[in-house]
Amino acid sequence: MKAALRNFVLLIAFSLLLPLVLSAQSTGTLSGSIKEASTGEPLPFANIFINEISLGTSAGLDGEFVLNNVPLGTTVVSISYTGYDSKDMTIEVVPGINKIEAELKTLSMMGQEIVVTAQASGQRSAINQQLASNSIINVISAEKMLELPDANAAEAIGRLPGISLQRDAGEANKVVIRGLSPKYNVVTLEGLRLPSTSDFDRSVDLSILPSELLSSIDVTKSLRADMDADALGGTVNLHILEAPDERKIIGVLEGEYADLTNDFNNYRVVAGISDRFLNNKVGVNAKVTVEQKQLPSQQFSASYSNPVYDFTTNEEGVVTDSSLFVRTQSTSLIEQEQRRRRTNASLILDYDQGWWKVKLLNIYSQKNDFITRRNSTYVFNPRESPENFNLNLNETDWRTGIRMHNLTNEFRFGNSKINLVLATTYAQQDQVDQTFSFVEINSYNLNQNNLIYREPTSIIDEVGGPDALRTEDAFLQRMSLGNRELIDENYDARLDYQLDFRVEDLVSGNLKVGGKYHQLVRTSDGTQESSDFQFGAGVGRRQSLAAQFPFIATDPGAQRGLNAANFVDNDYEPGTFLDDRYQLGWTGDIDLLTDIQDEFYTGVAGNPNYVRDGVPSFVRDYTAQEDLQAAYVMTELNFGPRLMVMPGIRFERNQTEYSAFQIRTNSGPSGIEPNPEEVTINRENSLWFPSLNAKYDVTEALIVQGAAYRSATRPSFREISPLVIYPTGGRVIQSNNPFLTPATAWNYDLGFSYNTNKSGLFTVYGFYKEIDDLIFSLDGYQPNKKGSIVGAPADLNNRILGGEYYDEFFLENNSQTNLPFNNTEKAYVTGVELAWQTNFWFLPGLLQGLVFDVNYTLLNTRTEYPFFQSVQTGVTDGIIPTPILSQEYRTRPGPMQDQPGSILNVILGWDFKGFSSRISYRFQSETVEGLDTRYSVFDRYYGAFSIVDLTLKQKVNKNIAAYVNFKNINRQIDDYFFAEQQENPSLPTNSQAYGFRAQFGVRMNY
Repeated sequence: MKAALRNFVLLIAFSLLLPLVLSAQSTGTLSGSIKEASTGEPLPFANIFINEISLGTSAGLDGEFVLNNVPLGTTVVSISYTGYDSKDMTIEVVPGINKIEAELKTLSMMGQEIVVTAQASGQRSAINQQLASNSIINVISAEKMLELPDANAAEAIGRLPGISLQRDAGEANKVVIRGLSPKYNVVTLEGLRLPSTSDFDRSVDLSILPSELLSSIDVTKSLRADMDADALGGTVNLHILEAPDERKIIGVLEGEYADLTNDFNNYRVVAGISDRFLNNKVGVNAKVTVEQKQLPSQQFSASYSNPVYDFTTNEEGVVTDSSLFVRTQSTSLIEQEQRRRRTNASLILDYDQGWWKVKLLNIYSQKNDFITRRNSTYVFNPRESPENFNLNLNETDWRTGIRMHNLTNEFRFGNSKINLVLATTYAQQDQVDQTFSFVEINSYNLNQNNLIYREPTSIIDEVGGPDALRTEDAFLQRMSLGNRELIDENYDARLDYQLDFRVEDLVSGNLKVGGKYHQLVRTSDGTQESSDFQFGAGVGRRQSLAAQFPFIATDPGAQRGLNAANFVDNDYEPGTFLDDRYQLGWTGDIDLLTDIQDEFYTGVAGNPNYVRDGVPSFVRDYTAQEDLQAAYVMTELNFGPRLMVMPGIRFERNQTEYSAFQIRTNSGPSGIEPNPEEVTINRENSLWFPSLNAKYDVTEALIVQGAAYRSATRPSFREISPLVIYPTGGRVIQSNNPFLTPATAWNYDLGFSYNTNKSGLFTVYGFYKEIDDLIFSLDGYQPNKKGSIVGAPADLNNRILGGEYYDEFFLENNSQTNLPFNNTEKAYVTGVELAWQTNFWFLPGLLQGLVFDVNYTLLNTRTEYPFFQSVQTGVTDGIIPTPILSQEYRTRPGPMQDQPGSILNVILGWDFKGFSSRISYRFQSETVEGLDTRYSVFDRYYGAFSIVDLTLKQKVNKNIAAYVNFKNINRQIDDYFFAEQQENPSLPTNSQAYGFRAQFGVRMNY
């Protein structure tokens, strides 16, 4: 491996030095724009090529291009774009800038020019960008986003090959690329990295950005040296176009119906204007979107016991058979009402002086979620407790805001270009919530042996379901309120230099060098306070609440809290739940309860009615600063008209400083010792990332493309915070690992594309990833056993924390923790992506308006999950010898989390004159949702699902169109489960229903 790496680096070094020894020649520069002849719209990524000298380039997203190193004199420039007639232009090239303005006509059939519909135009734009790219990408154009009923950027990306989605409240919010979780991928907006709004990991919530703000999206699956290297799966690039040449005004008015709550209280308003001034040198592009959406959901969840071994012995007491089983412990039925408000605004200012182009990008996005949650839990494993029904009511106000400012300068000097980018982003998330906990005393006296592998629904029926619940035996035990704030600040500076070159007719291309500085400053802080009304400690609070609110009837002898009858919502009508799978019972009046708590809580220090809950107030608290310096060098080498090779190498150094608390619990009111100790840990890592992308045009239609590169992923924020929680009277420590290192991967891609005007674009890409040091949890690890683990890999001790890291006063000999660590075992990801995009312009009559898009992905991941088995390694000396137990290192195979087996997207569109329709189908096979490192019986899966959407649009005139979108027509219910084990049945763990939605609106373009 070392020899191969050395040869690979030498090859890259040779390729990078080659441009520096090439001689310069007397040349000129071609620049201009490519547009559609009938509409004047730009043709993004059109191909510009001079055949006689094998020199070419492609236009940008705005249809504009620059081609350096063109020999002086007469030359013929060929311009092509999928779905359009090619055009040859004879140009007399002189020193300096030579302007070209070209217009292409659509293909014609039997002398009749074909009309390009919106759907076909969007597809062709995406095809041309994909073909023009020097790395492996998939593209969604602006036109395509407008034609699909996608609520946000994440849902739009989910239409691409190799992409699966994670959803929240029925909306996609995060993307999984090639079976790798969202935390392993990078999301950028115009090259500026989007901040994470998760206090745990680095994943990006894309639901905050509506698709109307964007001009296109591309997913880059093979990295170049000028890209951030910490993307195991890929990089999502979001683009916002500057103002076009002509003034444009857009508007959208939309309403929506949600059938789960029979609700029309949804709306969306979009307004935008763009124009250019001062001879088109100054551009302004402004957009605003305001949206309110009801996102109700109905959810089921179940919990199960830890695995238990059942042994069968013979008459001599010898074990003859054993089996592993679990008991069903509880079932929760959750009804959630969620109102989401999104406000987004963008302002892009640009100035184009020819040699200097500057663009200022400003984005403001805010998402407010107001959530009411009713959680009814039936408890089947009481463990000697009569509490067999719990009701938890929660009201949450969740606000997420992002501000982004990006100043980009582009300077052109002859054959060279300098880009200077200065940027800052600010993200803040605030969460305020109130919770009310009820308990009902209703002993079921269930036979625990009848709960083994028992389907939860049948147990609810056995105990009588909601009809058996009695509010006279229910009590309000506890009220709590909490708040949490996350602030994420990013500062970026980037400098890139590019030199274009050409040597005769042999080699052309460019040399690119650059670097960046990125600083992240992050703070996560929160508190939780509660008022407990149970038993003797709650007497004073019960009396205080009753005195403040005289209508509350109290029973002096009730030890469990305040009688629930005081707070029952008599107007509550639950309706059907999860397609009538379950029935809901009584609930509390959450409006009454929040009003009571608002008055009962004084918010002053020393309030006897509320106690600060220690662990919840500190467990997610941390401060962090990360400083990243990166530098790279790369070159694009074009050998004739067919072969492109792009080697490069990147260096990244990351320095971090994280602070968190080390907490000691106790049995006091707050649950912790006062004044937890704050601990700060500094770390640094440096990595090199070679890369090689190549493309070979076998024919005009057939292209072979490949890539080999190294990438990485950095630990999640909370995984490397130095948090430690020492228990009182227990041995399970909660601990992170501040010395984790980035995981790295070697990635290999190979595929081909075939494209003609009639067949469209057909692609097949295969990929293979080999990942080292991926972070997993080492469950049940005993720090005092470090160095004596039986069968441990040679370098395991360098990856885990020992007793020396912890406080020896609180660390017991048998203390254990679930420790994040860099896995010693490799992980492997393989897959194949197939896609076909075409439109049937060449068919007769009504069939001419058909547009078809299908992609299918097969995925496979595998790794080894370490766990510990207790083994005897000796006996103690003494009169009564006792066994000496140690931990033995073992592994079990399994797939990686969030990996589906296959993904299918099918889109069929049809346009006829002013009418447009599109039906889309999305299928995702069974997905690994979570894994137990030891017992496969606890591997959790997200069931296969299908979603069908339909869009209909009718133009009223050339400026106005009316549309209706039908989403989730098949009313998909998301089901999660433990897989079937031998003769044991599959067990449900969670179900979520979001219902069918219909959007109807008017879109205006002037």
